[in-house]
Amino acid sequence: MSILSLTWYVPDETWQSVEVAHNAVFGTGYITWEWLEGIRSSLHPLIFALPLYILKSTGFDSQYLVVLLPKLTQALMTAISEYLFITSVDRKTRSWLATLITFNWHTLYTGARTLINTVEYCLTCSALSFNHIWKKEPKRSLRYLPLVGLGFMMRPTSALLWAPICLLDLLNHLRRREFKHAVIWILLSLGVVSATIIIDSIFYGKIIITPINFFMINVYKNLGVNYGTHPWHWYLSAGLPSLLGPLVLPLILSLPRANLNIVLSLLFNIICLSLLPHKEMRFLQSSLPLIFLILAENISTYRVRYQRLLKTIFLALNITGALYFSTIHQRGVVDAALYIGQKGQELTVKGEECNILFLMPCHSTPLYSHIHQNLSLRFLECTPNLNEDPSYREEADTFYSDPQHMIQNLEKPPPDILIFFDVLQPSISRYLEDFSTCATFFHTMFPEGRIGGQVIIAARKNLATLTCDNRQSDLVPTFIKKLYSA
Repeated sequence: MSILSLTWYVPDETWQSVEVAHNAVFGTGYITWEWLEGIRSSLHPLIFALPLYILKSTGFDSQYLVVLLPKLTQALMTAISEYLFITSVDRKTRSWLATLITFNWHTLYTGARTLINTVEYCLTCSALSFNHIWKKEPKRSLRYLPLVGLGFMMRPTSALLWAPICLLDLLNHLRRREFKHAVIWILLSLGVVSATIIIDSIFYGKIIITPINFFMINVYKNLGVNYGTHPWHWYLSAGLPSLLGPLVLPLILSLPRANLNIVLSLLFNIICLSLLPHKEMRFLQSSLPLIFLILAENISTYRVRYQRLLKTIFLALNITGALYFSTIHQRGVVDAALYIGQKGQELTVKGEECNILFLMPCHSTPLYSHIHQNLSLRFLECTPNLNEDPSYREEADTFYSDPQHMIQNLEKPPPDILIFFDVLQPSISRYLEDFSTCATFFHTMFPEGRIGGQVIIAARKNLATLTCDNRQSDLVPTFIKKLYSA
């Protein structure tokens, strides 16, 4: 799916990973406020910095490979961790677990995306393959603890999923007076945590513990609400149904018979996440291995004909969904970034310089990690109110309050190339009189608010002959016409 991953999911898949890696390797890449505040672990972008450094060192750092190789790296991590998890369960459960993990639309959709949530999912699968939480063994190994420690340092909220499991396992070892065994794995876990702190401190140039900063910013100051809020029941009423589809009912029916440790861990994680006002579907990604395990154990006991029917429905819905979201939905911003990179290279060769302005909700597109050219790029900022200034207002909100007026004073020097959604075009029509449309890219069938159905790239008329090729992308209508005519 890494090759078919052509669309845009959320800003974090590039801005908090490969954008930082691109900056570390090539010297170009935008560093967001999260890195200035030190709430992110450097281990995540460093995963992708290595393949990018290899490309740079060998001279193969083309735009295509710079975009593709990090996705292949993440896809390999996902495949290995899922294989470890699937092969660790008994044969009766393995068939359904492999089907659920391999063909769930969300795991297909995100498995190659450079998201910290995907890394967290990989660590969860790997740790579970060592933990064997589903087995009623009197003595379970604690060798999964270092992976849990690593997951906590990279994504502190992973503690919500693992705290009940770790606590119960440690109490069990202490009750059996297996002190030596427990101490060894606890020390190894602390070693992983200490090593992460050292690496992060070197990266930031000062002693830093990123989980503490993460807690202070996202929980204590509650700045997560800057990115939207949802009702407390959102994960139950929207998140899980979207992830599982018709399998929600079998999941509910499976809970009373499932392993108590698994159910406690899953419920504790979902309840705690539900208490936070900012919610996203990807925050449930690390819970999916446990959910799939519960489902696999229960569905494997169904009659064969019911299993076949359920598997047919599951595969049809999920493969279709994965292909749609990976190749069609929210593709325009990625195509636009790649286009800017290609045209930017042509301008660089010709010795031309230009200022490029993204007139979109901030972080709506990939940046240098996809453009891969040293261009002058500008976008609408949306840094949260870190200093708690009562008069503070984000630049993006200020611009959208009066686009035609604000654009006159937004950029100095004025932009040579504009990238914007089609819904903004009527609001800045007078300003666009000096511009020519270079390209139009289909983005989504479901435009909403400031997000339009198409992405438009326009250049000043004196540059239009150098940058414009009147490219148009209207993928979805053509795709639908072919289906109807077939």
